[in-house]
This record gives sequence, C-alpha cells and structure tokens, in this order.
Amino acid sequence: MSELLKKIEPLEKKRKELFAQFSKNILIAVILAVIIVGLFILFLEQGFYFVLFLLIVPIFFVLKAQGHANKFKETIKNELVHLVLNDKFDDVYYDRHQSIPQGVIDQTGLVKRPDRFSGEDFIKGTYKGVSFEVSDVTLRERQEHVDSKGHRTVTYPVYFKGRWYVYKFPKTFKGTLKICETHPNNAKGLEKLDTESMAFNKKFKLYASDKQYAFYHLTPIMMEKLLELEKLHRGSIYFYYTGNELHIGVNDSQDYLEIPFRKAIDEKAMKAFEGDVDLIPAIINELKLTSDKFK
Repeated sequence: MSELLKKIEPLEKKRKELFAQFSKNILIAVILAVIIVGLFILFLEQGFYFVLFLLIVPIFFVLKAQGHANKFKETIKNELVHLVLNDKFDDVYYDRHQSIPQGVIDQTGLVKRPDRFSGEDFIKGTYKGVSFEVSDVTLRERQEHVDSKGHRTVTYPVYFKGRWYVYKFPKTFKGTLKICETHPNNAKGLEKLDTESMAFNKKFKLYASDKQYAFYHLTPIMMEKLLELEKLHRGSIYFYYTGNELHIGVNDSQDYLEIPFRKAIDEKAMKAFEGDVDLIPAIINELKLTSDKFK
C-alpha cells in the first residue's frame, strides 16, 4: 500500500488544486446570490427584471465549479483507476462512461428487461488466464399511477442497482445453470432442483438444463464458496453458467469505484477503492475458475 500511496501523491496534489478552485467558485456564487437576493428585496418593484438578470452571474460560477468536479472524474479518477487496475490485471481496459450492454444482461433471463437502463465504470481484462468484464448497472421499471381525479403520473423506480460480472474461461460446457436468491425472470426449459445442503436450499433457488450438469458445478465445496460469496455482498446475488461464461449479478444498491472529490486520496480511501477492485479476482479465486475443470 505504501508504494501505491507514493504513486498517487501527484493525483492527490491535483485533487487539492481542483477542489480549491471548486470551493472558491462556489463561495463566490453564494456571496453573489446573497447580494442579489438583497437587491431583489430592496428593489422588488423597480428592479425586478434587472435583479433577475443578475442571477446569471452566480449561475455562471456554479457551472464553473461543476466543471472542476467533472475534471476530477475525467482525469484524476481515470488515472487512479488505471493505476490500480494495471497493478492487478493483464490487458486492462477502462471506460467510466461504458457498461456491460443491456442485451448481454437481458439474454441471461436472470432479471426482467428494464424500461430504462444505465451503467458506468466498465472494466475489461484478464486474471490468471480468465477474462472478465464488469460494470455498474442500474435497471428501472416504468410504473404508471392514476389518482382519484384521473391525473396520470409516470415514474421509473430502480429494481436493480449494483454490479454485473461476466467471466469467460477456456472450456465450453453444454448446459445452463441458474442460481438465484429470488426466482429468475426466465427459467423456461430448466429443471428446478434441490441440493443435499439445507443451508444452500434456504438461501438459493437452483435451475438447470439437466441434473448432471448442475451437480458437476455444484460440488459441496462449491456450494460453500457460493454461500461465502453471498456473505461478501449486501442485497441479492445471481449466478448464471452457460457455455464458457459465468455471469454474476449483485443487486446491492451500491456505487463501486467511487473516490470522493471532497476527501483526501489517502490510505483509508484507497483501501475502500481497492476493495471494490479486489472483488473481481476474489470471485475467480473462490470459484476456482483457473482450475483444470474450466480449461
């Protein structure tokens, strides 16, 4: 960690400079807004439109401050993510604005198709020969409400917010396996199964194309590992084996890879940040995706 902290010292210096400029512009905007509100009260009738015009000035400084905040995300966060990822993975690619495509998530049948979809912090790379893609995703469902007077209101509440992982290994299997804490959105053509583990059956629902394929993956040790992974994450978790891929959806209402603009990039901040990154290889190691079974 100390070596990494030395590398991020220049980034922390940049953050301080940007945050100082951000704070200065916000302070100017607040002072001007107070002055303009005072003028508005004094000249309520005579200078209404003039005072209203003056509001453009504090708005300008607010937008200027927002520009500094955006620059932090586009430069410092981007550099910091690459610094951490390049230290842990091979063939790394990162794009803050990109995500796992909606179509990839839809075809798993684990969660219902969203009416609105968004995502960010896309990471692609390899670890011990296993390739992966991961990003934050948010899925929303359209809901329509009509009150007693006939007024219609449309909202888009979130029903999935968290992380979506896709791991690809060398071996291609002929079968499908879904392991979910809740019923998958689509289990057509799959058989519902129970295991010999009461703890596993209580936590997960199991659907597979055939029993032999299911228990080829779900050995007693693997069931323990899945239960351990579930404990590492808040909310609900989904697993989907198909072909040479493993999809994992974590619905925990969490934003990953967040670095606060207002706080120092220190050891505490980096520990939490690296924790988000370390979940990627932790899954590979815990589920033994590098073993001969997947080669």
